Amino acid sequence: MAEEINYWSDLEGICPVNLKRIERYSKDFNSYLPEKINLDNINKSKEDLFNARASLDSMIITLIQLLYDRNILEQETDKILFAWLIDNFGRFIRRLDEHEDHLLIKFDEPGKDSRVGISRISSYSKILKTASNSLIFESLLKSTEEYNNFKETEQLKRTPRIFLYILFQVLQVSLSVLGGLTREKTGMSKRGVVHTIPTSWQSLMTPKGQEFIREGYKEDTGVDVSEFDKDLSELSEPLVEGDIEDE
Repeated sequence: MAEEINYWSDLEGICPVNLKRIERYSKDFNSYLPEKINLDNINKSKEDLFNARASLDSMIITLIQLLYDRNILEQETDKILFAWLIDNFGRFIRRLDEHEDHLLIKFDEPGKDSRVGISRISSYSKILKTASNSLIFESLLKSTEEYNNFKETEQLKRTPRIFLYILFQVLQVSLSVLGGLTREKTGMSKRGVVHTIPTSWQSLMTPKGQEFIREGYKEDTGVDVSEFDKDLSELSEPLVEGDIEDE
């Protein structure tokens, strides 16, 4: 039986991306998260939760930065998947903003009796803790285990690019449960992104899956990704005499 992974330090040793910075922000997050909320420490608990939220945002942003790597984003379809992942996280962060406004800010106006009590603060603390544990740590753990257990084939080798596809699919599931996948005013919202994206990362990496990504991007933005390939091929061609005329 495989050894159970419960800590960032353990996960860091087996994950294909460097998690040191995320682990550091996770420690900051846990240090700010109130252990016990009562009437005597309400104001401090609110301040600590704002700091914890900042650390959580840093964890998410750092993860995105780690994935922004040419060894991971090899093809245009990979970059589209990466853009969708950023979009998904962006909408989740906006959802956290809404929770923060409703639970900590809206009912805590200056000059009025604050209605931000233990229950509201505890609710927001629970939301942040779930995001850190379930969305970030558990998603990275599941993706890492899937990546390391993947049996290579002649067509598909274990590369950092594969980790992006696995993580994207795992996050799709996690974010759909946490309420961060509702698209607004985009082409893909007509069909529902959760129901139309293939259910396995392997499917996304097949020629049909790659075409799905291209078509999804075109429907979402109106841009044909194949035009990017043409532009790149034109740039790679050497200039011939007569291409540039003297003024």
